[in-house]
Amino acid sequence: MNLTLEQARALDALARHGTFTAAARELAKAHTAVLYAVRTLEEQTGLTLLDRSGYRTRLTPEGERVLVHCRRLLEAERELLAACAELKTGWEPTVRIVFDGVYPAETILRAVGALREEGATTRFHVSADHLTGVEERFERESAELMISLLPPRGTGLTSIGLPAIPALLVAHRAHPLARARGSLREEDLAADLLLTVRGSDPRLQLRTEHLEQRATVVLNDFSAKKSALLQGLGFGWMPTYLIERELKRGELKVLKLEHGSTHAFQPRLHHRTQVRLGRATSQIIEALTEG
Repeated sequence: MNLTLEQARALDALARHGTFTAAARELAKAHTAVLYAVRTLEEQTGLTLLDRSGYRTRLTPEGERVLVHCRRLLEAERELLAACAELKTGWEPTVRIVFDGVYPAETILRAVGALREEGATTRFHVSADHLTGVEERFERESAELMISLLPPRGTGLTSIGLPAIPALLVAHRAHPLARARGSLREEDLAADLLLTVRGSDPRLQLRTEHLEQRATVVLNDFSAKKSALLQGLGFGWMPTYLIERELKRGELKVLKLEHGSTHAFQPRLHHRTQVRLGRATSQIIEALTEG
């Protein structure tokens, strides 16, 4: 069977309008052209697709079934035309970005917003995960870009350094550790509750690394961790940009450790070396690395 787009369009228009005249008007075709397209479709399928007994032409049950497939064919045509239009402009159809939740999402969204203002037709999928989960999602979703704190285990990736993300070890102002005088020692921290996001990893080289395995509260993201800290539940590392307001208000206090209470997360941006970068992907990389 050699089903054509003209036949699919004719059956679709006829089903929606009920008369050959109205269908022909929509398709800018002669009445006889639409009639011929439907008749040849019936001949090729060997089915009676139309009930011609009434004033309005209706589809038979067989015609309804064939119509479903015709509309799928027309939808495929629309998707192909849209994809071709996107490829002509250089905008890839989809860009998937997976980033570690410690990285400021606003930075990514600002870059995406700039592309939308430029007229990008690309669909952006932006997902957050943490630590080893970032690379796992990157591979599972076949994403184009990954921002991670940990070095990837996979190969075939190009890596670009991003600006460091300062972090502080903090607790609520009423927490015993925050009220302690002088520098805190390891045994002081060990006696209290360390809050983590999805656990930790030795490769982060945190000063509390020796305490990570004993953490009894593992949270889903930094928003939950911040809430726990503000409730005085424990202490933990927080990216400075997420707690600036609470630090100014004095709600959170920086803990004074013997060897320092600051840390700098070092995110890196990765993309697949052998995959040609599209216009949107290239501009996202440029926006994130220009600083």
